[in-house]
Amino acid sequence: MTLYQLENGYRYNSDSLFLYDFISKNRLFGDLLDVGCGSGILGLLLKRDFSDLSLTSLDIQEINRDITKFNADENGLKVIAICEDISKFKSENKFDFIVSNPPFYIDEVTKSGNEHINISRYSGNLKFDDLLKSVNSLLKPRGVFYFCYDARRLGEVVSGLAGFKLNLTRFRLVYSKISKESKLALFEAKKSSKSMTKIEPPLIVFDEFGYSKEAKTVFDKANTQSRIFVCK
Repeated sequence: MTLYQLENGYRYNSDSLFLYDFISKNRLFGDLLDVGCGSGILGLLLKRDFSDLSLTSLDIQEINRDITKFNADENGLKVIAICEDISKFKSENKFDFIVSNPPFYIDEVTKSGNEHINISRYSGNLKFDDLLKSVNSLLKPRGVFYFCYDARRLGEVVSGLAGFKLNLTRFRLVYSKISKESKLALFEAKKSSKSMTKIEPPLIVFDEFGYSKEAKTVFDKANTQSRIFVCK
């Protein structure tokens, strides 16, 4: 899949690819909402693999909506792309699945001077509870929410999900190396579910030879190529 992105702006990274792989291990159908879609990568990869999905992509930045539309057209995929703040987004139709790689960098770290990057990265631009409140209202009764977040904020995530009656049903930690602490976690949460949580084996990105076998498999499965999007 060829994906166009801004040359000087936020660009997708392996977080979205690992989340895509985590999600796509289950069968998807019906209506899917991609929140904070950026270039559209997550929703478009899932639409490519599950052609029966009806995809809606949402982003607060107008340029990201335009890039997502462009990328969908370039890859022969259908998307409804909307520029809207998720906390203000209303839809008569509820969704079977909501997916998101939301901004989760803490505001206390040194920020970029690039506004596009800052809005995409820092959690102050989308508070986790605000995201969950919207997800809860937009999901169908048995709907599923897939997302990634800072692993070091696990307590906040688990508490937040419980507060909005979203049950954590599947969870996986991502490690850059086995000797390093995890900084990324992948989550599956279901509405109106009482299932126990499945904790999957960790995903190790690098081994002593470079990218691990599993990481390479994920990259090959996604099969993405990046190009520069030229604003008109």
